Amino acid sequence: MSDSFAYIDNACTTWPKPETVYAAVAEAMKIGANPGRSSHRMSRQAERVVEDARLELCRMFNAQSPDHVIFTMNCTDSLNMALKGILKPGHRVIAGPYEHNSVLRPLRSLQRSGVSLSIAQGAGDFGIDRNHFEYLCNQGVNVAIFCHASNVTGAVLPVRELAERVHRQGGLVIVDAAQSAGIIPIDMKEMGIDVLAIPGHKGLLGPMGTGALLLTREIPLLPFREGGTGFKSEGESQPKELPWRLESGTPNYPGIAGLLAGIRFIQAEGMDKIARHEAELARGLATGLREIGGVRLLCCQVPQTGVVSFLLDSCGMGEAAKAMDQEYNIGIRAGLHCAPLTHRTLGTFPHGALRASFGCFNNYSHVERLIAAVRSLASKK
Repeated sequence: MSDSFAYIDNACTTWPKPETVYAAVAEAMKIGANPGRSSHRMSRQAERVVEDARLELCRMFNAQSPDHVIFTMNCTDSLNMALKGILKPGHRVIAGPYEHNSVLRPLRSLQRSGVSLSIAQGAGDFGIDRNHFEYLCNQGVNVAIFCHASNVTGAVLPVRELAERVHRQGGLVIVDAAQSAGIIPIDMKEMGIDVLAIPGHKGLLGPMGTGALLLTREIPLLPFREGGTGFKSEGESQPKELPWRLESGTPNYPGIAGLLAGIRFIQAEGMDKIARHEAELARGLATGLREIGGVRLLCCQVPQTGVVSFLLDSCGMGEAAKAMDQEYNIGIRAGLHCAPLTHRTLGTFPHGALRASFGCFNNYSHVERLIAAVRSLASKK
């Protein structure tokens, strides 16, 4: 067993972070002031970092303006903010077939309060059934929401094509970019995305507890969190202006500072270079696993991202992941990946699958070690 731990669970959260991220968080803690609340130098310094991060996110994803970038606790927070701030009883919403519980659970809650929910069918190539999606749109749609890339299969959905069909019926498009932000280029306006939910701690390489909601135009999105904003404090009602309408309370300044450092690392390295590296590792793993009997892959023939999920006949998913950790010093994830809808679509519910997910700091030795470990476990049946 190698002395070093092979962390291959980057779809859950990326690790390690760039050294500049750790340094930025530490420096923010030294400043320690509340951004946007006071007029003294420490508060102004903190505010500059927050606004720099807002501007960089706006540029990276082509949002309407920096004011249309809302900082959140994570992608789940962003999705809840969007869905519960837009949908009302009587609205019709279409969800994709590979949605995470961060989408499905808020939608089920909204469904109980009068929102009509339809779920599009999957296709054999881990994509979406375009004809069924078109049929659902033609029935009327206020909002369509789908993931950009699946956290189970790694397959990338045709966002622009789907958005065009939704917009023809006058609906809004919300995209869950939990597995693509910072890895796959996203131009919100060019792709037809009205609302984008992103995490800071995955492909953007920032700390946990960070995320953002981005808008490409003025959308009547009601806040579900209200309070102090440091703006129009004389009023007892929540400000209507963005970003203050949707940002209440003290922001996660150290986290945002780390997120800004992560974004700048990606800009320096090149998003295309990082994406190519992760996909090449996934393709190497998929090629090696196909040669092992008793292994079934749940990914495209040529993986599009760094995610490869698979089934192992020789043992249960939890047992296999435990052995990977304790016997082979490898960290992967087992189970439903908070995406039971995806596993129902794939026919792997309720046991789920094993998932390896590569990040920019993985290397081919991690691929080789995982293949060897799977081969060893497969031989024990």
